[in-house]
Amino acid sequence: MRISKIFVFAALGLLTCACGPEERKLPPVEPTNVPRYASNIQYTSAMLGTVLAFDILLPEGYVQDTDKRYPVVYCFHGYGNDNTSWNNEYLKLEQKVKAAESKGMTPMIFVIPNGLKSYFCDNYSGSYPYMTMIAEEFIPYIDKTYRTLADKQHRAVMGYSMGAFGALATAMQHTDMFCASAGLSISMRTDEQYMTESQSAWNNQWGRIFGGSGTTGKDRLTDYYKSLCPLHQFTAENKAKYSQVQWFVTCGDNEKTLLYGNDDLHVMMLTNGYAHEYRVGEGGHSESYWNTALEEVLPWLSYVMDGGSDWEQQLLEVNVPTDFTPSADGVFESEGYKSASTGKAIYMFYNGIDKSWINDAVGILQRGISLKKFVILPCDTSVKSVGEWVAQYSGQYSFAASQAIALGSAGGPVLQGQDHFTTLYFDNAEIDYKMDVSKSVFYYLGQSDSNPHCADLNALYKACKEADAGFNYRCRNHNSDARLDFLAGIEYIKLNLKDI
Repeated sequence: MRISKIFVFAALGLLTCACGPEERKLPPVEPTNVPRYASNIQYTSAMLGTVLAFDILLPEGYVQDTDKRYPVVYCFHGYGNDNTSWNNEYLKLEQKVKAAESKGMTPMIFVIPNGLKSYFCDNYSGSYPYMTMIAEEFIPYIDKTYRTLADKQHRAVMGYSMGAFGALATAMQHTDMFCASAGLSISMRTDEQYMTESQSAWNNQWGRIFGGSGTTGKDRLTDYYKSLCPLHQFTAENKAKYSQVQWFVTCGDNEKTLLYGNDDLHVMMLTNGYAHEYRVGEGGHSESYWNTALEEVLPWLSYVMDGGSDWEQQLLEVNVPTDFTPSADGVFESEGYKSASTGKAIYMFYNGIDKSWINDAVGILQRGISLKKFVILPCDTSVKSVGEWVAQYSGQYSFAASQAIALGSAGGPVLQGQDHFTTLYFDNAEIDYKMDVSKSVFYYLGQSDSNPHCADLNALYKACKEADAGFNYRCRNHNSDARLDFLAGIEYIKLNLKDI
């Protein structure tokens, strides 16, 4: 619903200042006539010398409860979009917020400014200081005009694509103003990708903002660009500064180019000791991926602004059957296999993992699919090699094809023995990646966002991408309970079992 600035201010009339509420009159209209969502409100920026539009989503009961103040989230849009994009057919912010509120999310104000094609950054020449305008002019205006909780602890920023770059860069440059920043599919290439980008794409989208327009190669990586790019900023030296903000990054595994930079950022942050949330799920650079991501990002923002610091909400709960008893050697033959005497082999290779956890993992994998034709074969690679286990069990059973699950330090040996299998499943595995992938093998690459071996998984993902091999890449929330974290990975593997 579109509403004019005049109507909004006449209806809301809620002028305050950042230091506290001022005395004000009640709105001259019935509160029920004021919509939660208002679009294309006009704002005149003295810094930019122009009029900008913004949208706003108010909490339920904002008008009725005239003494209550709220946290505020600034939402940045993608390249070529505008302030209306967060709540039209492209994304459905109001719908997502209402659903999250019904599940207990803290009511918040959402403000969506029009960032044009600025990447929500000042341009390198200083002639269009967009980020400075947001920090020094627009946010004070919002705090004065609406009943926000006008402090760092209750202010956050999130964005998708171009807006995700802006959300991280803005919070990095203004750590004193934001407690949290979330980037959905950050429009951020690696240095190598930027250096080889087509000249027209570089000039039009990045060079005009960050400098280096018309240049090639390393000349494009200007000092100004590096001062804003997360891949150049989340160093060990900057940890104290940037750890003042909580970070959330998420990206789809079907991204054509952006998962390289997003995943490199995760590896960099984890290696340098930054606490952060990182997710990779199925999807590409699309509103469907971002709408799904919001189902966790929104309650995470609420959690952080309520004072939380270690987000462990599990979207997929562990469900170990209580009535499952494996054979003495841990092998499970499905009812489907027993009746047909042939089927698929699922080798579960592990090393350095408690045997009781492996029994639980077998129980999870067989749950609900016993009529399919398969055998689960736990194989400790500290006892026998991958080849020896395959030789032993292929002599005992009739298999049409074989798949392998690699856990713990069994990751490297399984990858080396990949020619035995049609599908490889890795979860938090120690891979020590050194060999080529095969186009005849499908790879499932799973981890929690605290996986210490994330760099090897990053390398294996890139190898799959470059070889055009089939793969799924998944990164889930960590769990501080090591057993539950391990079994959550098995639950995700179960969801992705192929052709069983």
